[in-house]
Amino acid sequence: MIGKILHGSAFGGLVKYVNDPRKMATLVAASDGVNLSNNQTITDSFVMQAGLSYRTKKPVAHIILAFSPKDVEQLVDRKLEWIVHDYLKRMGYDDNQFVAFRHFDKKHPHVHIIVNRINFQGRCTSDSHEKDRNIKVCKDMTNEYGLYKPFRKNSVNEKRLHSMDAIRYQMMHCVMESLQSATNWKQFQDDLAFVGIRCRFRYNKKSNGIEGISFSIAKDRVGTKMRHDVSFSGKQLDPSLTLDRLCQKLGNPIAIVHEQARDIYEDARLDWIESRKELEVRSRIDILFPDFNLRIPFQAEPKMFEHPDYLGDDKCLASSFFSELIDKFDDVADAGNDAIYVGLAALTEILFLPYQPAISVGGGGGSSSKLGWGDDDKYKKKKRNQGVSHIRGRH
Repeated sequence: MIGKILHGSAFGGLVKYVNDPRKMATLVAASDGVNLSNNQTITDSFVMQAGLSYRTKKPVAHIILAFSPKDVEQLVDRKLEWIVHDYLKRMGYDDNQFVAFRHFDKKHPHVHIIVNRINFQGRCTSDSHEKDRNIKVCKDMTNEYGLYKPFRKNSVNEKRLHSMDAIRYQMMHCVMESLQSATNWKQFQDDLAFVGIRCRFRYNKKSNGIEGISFSIAKDRVGTKMRHDVSFSGKQLDPSLTLDRLCQKLGNPIAIVHEQARDIYEDARLDWIESRKELEVRSRIDILFPDFNLRIPFQAEPKMFEHPDYLGDDKCLASSFFSELIDKFDDVADAGNDAIYVGLAALTEILFLPYQPAISVGGGGGSSSKLGWGDDDKYKKKKRNQGVSHIRGRH
């Protein structure tokens, strides 16, 4: 069992996403004070309660509880309801409005919970040390409810191995089993973080190439008297865990960012079309918004491959950019030989940088914060399916 917690400011869009019939959403549990008649009444219930604390800017807590595919048979609705109530109580949300819906759009069981952080007393529930508490609660409940432990040790007798070999084997098992259940990079990273393993990419600042991937575990998690954290490249763990092989399952990071940047660009294009008269659209649309791949030619070709090109394209970024990157993220570290290790968040900044001029020229105003690495937080197309027929003239 793995938990992920997001905070937001608006209930409406989230309610529609969580109770979406296309995802075969089914109600698992709900608190008092929520009118379950339809999505609008659910939203209104949350908004009314949140109004008791006008100072709280982000009253929305979106919690995703994910389970192993091997838990499918035992996760009947009644047991899932118990788990939801117990989890919320342990996280301090036992005096709050909530609804929980189960989705069936993925192989692994998962539940989306919307919690109103403004409790029934009109006070905002504290999120202090929430991430740490979430990890502990999920770990404890996995044991107590007899849920599958995806990161158990293999049959290899690690006690007979030297310490570094034992650590490598243990990490190899964790990464392999996480890869089995993960469907995207974000989930893969979160699954590993659950057991204290950090996943990072090796990026070459001179060649602008992603050279590989590494995995590290904190020294206090390996049960030995290590002076430093322990790191291995994917290849050192196992030949099946190289960046190339991981991309075959989780996708090419360059392709993912390219397609999501294209979504931002196309949405800006449709926004411009809807705000102009038809004659102006016909005369200027190709000038202001040429084909995205033609505007970003050096990114359009690499995105077609299954994995990043190790050699890059020699389009070096300014040194000041990397200084700001190091200050902004805690998942950036020096790898030597003009290379750095970066996590998903920092990699997003790097890969999205070339797109910013094109998107800002087009009027999109997009930023890397709009990009995601999984289905839950992927940048949503707002109007892609509306078509050009919605052109409105100014009156």
